[in-house]
Amino acid sequence: MERFDVAIVGAGPAGCRAAWRMARAGARVAMLDGSHPREKPCGGGVTGRALDVVRDAIDCGRIEAVPICGATFEHGSRRVRMAFDDGASTSPGLVVASRARFDAALLAAAVEAGAALVAERVTDVSRDGEDWRIATRGLPVRAGWLLGADGPNSLVRRRLVRPFARADLSIATGFFVHGVTAPDIAVAFEDDPPGYLWSFPRLDHLAVGVCAQADAASTSALVPLASQWIARNVPAATNLERYSWPIPSLREATLQREEPAGPRWMLLGDAGGMVDPITREGIFFALLSAEAAADSLIESVGDPAASYAARIHATVYDELIRAARLKARFFNPHFTSLLIRALEKSAALRAVMVDLIAGRQPYRGLRRRLLATMEVKLMFEMLRG
Repeated sequence: MERFDVAIVGAGPAGCRAAWRMARAGARVAMLDGSHPREKPCGGGVTGRALDVVRDAIDCGRIEAVPICGATFEHGSRRVRMAFDDGASTSPGLVVASRARFDAALLAAAVEAGAALVAERVTDVSRDGEDWRIATRGLPVRAGWLLGADGPNSLVRRRLVRPFARADLSIATGFFVHGVTAPDIAVAFEDDPPGYLWSFPRLDHLAVGVCAQADAASTSALVPLASQWIARNVPAATNLERYSWPIPSLREATLQREEPAGPRWMLLGDAGGMVDPITREGIFFALLSAEAAADSLIESVGDPAASYAARIHATVYDELIRAARLKARFFNPHFTSLLIRALEKSAALRAVMVDLIAGRQPYRGLRRRLLATMEVKLMFEMLRG
């Protein structure tokens, strides 16, 4: 049984980034995943700030992606478009990439740095003296540290903490619409159930999906919303490929009590609930968690698990808690209607929304910036309660 310093279950962006950082620092790292890189059933949006994190490991310019020119927001019969390119940025604020290609680049970088890929599905994890024993369908692996980067259905999380409650998950479902693409993303707010629909353009198809909180919606209720949007906006579409998956969308109280680490283990990315509960964007936060995990283990000062938990609560969870506080108001029909009307009138507010989508505007400072746009009614709605 081969022994490593660190075993990472999951070779998505969080797992690969953590492996790359630690392998370069001289650690013996194993990534265990029997399916990556794969095409993930999602929109595929990668923000500029996420790309900035990984530019030292991969050539982002060589990953085939669609740079986003603008975004259209819809609510009922109202629709407003916002341009992404302000002429001042040298790189796009948002691109839509094939996750298979993006993840493959991160995986190749980690392997080149010295991390080992164990292409096996993990079936169990358990303590083995001072080490961890990671069971697979093939040979097991031993490691001093265990990192769970295995997504919302994380086996590591289920074994060491608890699975996510249904109220802390979103359901997302939709279609890959093959043979058609576009320069813009589209977002349509849905009132019943509260959530939103998106259309993200990829190189040769659209990823159209809709999501809502799992305790308020079902897949059978969401699929017709996606089908109807496609019929209205892409009437010639015939080649549709269905997809669905869960997304962590944690409540404020859940985020406050989350335990992302313990004795010789850490949870990264989706496995730790590190997804924006409003936009459902998680790649940037996954990469931040990988950076925090690597820093905590490489520095080896005090307890790395405690260091990691403190970093995550001060950065990632702090931002997600702010989003969770706004979420109910954000998807309230009255607020949504007010938002769309304000976007139609205010260029300053459109700039705020573009920056929020692109990840340039954090939730910390959002209210202050909204106030600067002089959209007083919208600010009042956000401050209520």
